[in-house]
Amino acid sequence: MQNYLYLCNTYLKEKNMMRYIKASLLLVGFLLVQSTTAMAQCPIKEQIMNGDDEGKGLEKERREREKTSVSHTLIIFFDKKTGNKPLLKAIKKQGCTLLYKYKEFSGVAVKVDEKHDVDKAIADFKKVKGVTSVNKDGIMQTQ
Repeated sequence: MQNYLYLCNTYLKEKNMMRYIKASLLLVGFLLVQSTTAMAQCPIKEQIMNGDDEGKGLEKERREREKTSVSHTLIIFFDKKTGNKPLLKAIKKQGCTLLYKYKEFSGVAVKVDEKHDVDKAIADFKKVKGVTSVNKDGIMQTQ
């Protein structure tokens, strides 16, 4: 009787082990299919990963962006305690256009007139009471 129970128990363990093996193989197969599907959906993956796009696409866009003239949009942050009134007055005085008010960050986006020098405008805005920073609009990356 004990031999019979031992054999049944061993058989069940082997049967369960086979289920685990089948499930594992099925999962691996599914993962392989998904990865090849992802590659098929992204034909420019190699260009992006290798940076080899023969002067087209992403590299061309980056070069074009570098060629463009200086951004005339400034992002200006101010102290909450001082408020934005002195800054808004200076924006009007300089003949700039207020593009956006950042309520959560105590800042504004300003468009400097194309005729005016952006660096001079930055220096002038830095002198305004309550202004904490003035930056040209652009893409910044964190390390």
